[in-house]
Amino acid sequence: MLTARRLSTYTTSACLVLAILIQQVVSRGVLSDFDKTSREMARNLDAPTDIFSITVMLGLRGIILTVCLPILGWVSWKRRSWIPIAGFFIVLILETGIAGALKISVGRIFPYQYENFWNRMMIGQDEMAFPSGHAANCVALWGYVAWYLTYAGTRARRTAMRLVVIASCTVGLSSWLIRTHWPTDLLAGYVVGAISLLAVVGFYTALGFNPEATSQRSQEVRHETAGVQ
Repeated sequence: MLTARRLSTYTTSACLVLAILIQQVVSRGVLSDFDKTSREMARNLDAPTDIFSITVMLGLRGIILTVCLPILGWVSWKRRSWIPIAGFFIVLILETGIAGALKISVGRIFPYQYENFWNRMMIGQDEMAFPSGHAANCVALWGYVAWYLTYAGTRARRTAMRLVVIASCTVGLSSWLIRTHWPTDLLAGYVVGAISLLAVVGFYTALGFNPEATSQRSQEVRHETAGVQ
């Protein structure tokens, strides 16, 4: 069960990690050097682009929406409530807003653009890399569906979260191998997705919209979270 204390700890830690990543990228620190080494490693591996260009789509927003919206729409209709699908849209807005603001602020080019001088000179092409939207989508959107449709402590919750981790790692590995993102872009994307997801989980728990709110254990967590706020 995600208690208020754990929620605060996880959110604070995620924000701190994101701040460090931003500082390293902007100041071209040690992690920026690691990015360049990773790019050369991926280039030397020469992975099959056709395969990994498909697996990276697990983080494509259009595909996630196509799969998740019908499921959450059916759940909302069955429960006669907008709460299930509304939470999904809140997560989507949060992670899109945070990621979009960082993309524009940091203005980092992609690894494949770094290798081509003319791509580096194209106006508007340098506002997309940091953080990775695909990585953020995996954690935030798949994570919300896994959290909302399962109960804490159950095998279904553990299985669903493992699938989210597998999908996220697959997207990250694929993106690195085909050089569409630097490793720090992917890490930042995961963190942005986690922050957005934790915000909605805390918000829903505090308001009693958590699907586990009928259980005594969840009521205690909700009261604790409300007390913190």
